[in-house]
Amino acid sequence: MSDDIQPADRAYRLRVIIILAIALLLALLAWHFTQRWLQAHALLLSPHEAARQLRFWTGVLATLCGFCLLALAVHAWRRSQRAAREQRWPLSGVRVVRSVRIRRGDAVMPIVRMLRMATAMLVIVAAAAIGVGWQLHHALP
Repeated sequence: MSDDIQPADRAYRLRVIIILAIALLLALLAWHFTQRWLQAHALLLSPHEAARQLRFWTGVLATLCGFCLLALAVHAWRRSQRAAREQRWPLSGVRVVRSVRIRRGDAVMPIVRMLRMATAMLVIVAAAAIGVGWQLHHALP
């Protein structure tokens, strides 16, 4: 392993922090309005109809989450292929949020294996989420 350091990109770090803060705010807003929606439906609908709608929307969201996990699996797989091809981590041309020691040669392979295991696990969880979501979405009342 080399002693080269890839320095952190401060502007990129700030952008990542801002994006994460916005995502957190949007998640909190979604949670708040989902609670209000559920309360309104619990008061207006019969228990059977409220349960049916809750099952339907839970199925839709589980399916969407599964597809998001598949997209993340594709991203991890592509990163692992590129790291194996370049024999370098972090990948060349990639900005980092903190200073990182550059790994080259055989030192990259544990990262490649980890990314490929993460890919397999993401595909399994995504398939389960899509399957459960499909069952909930299409379940008969």
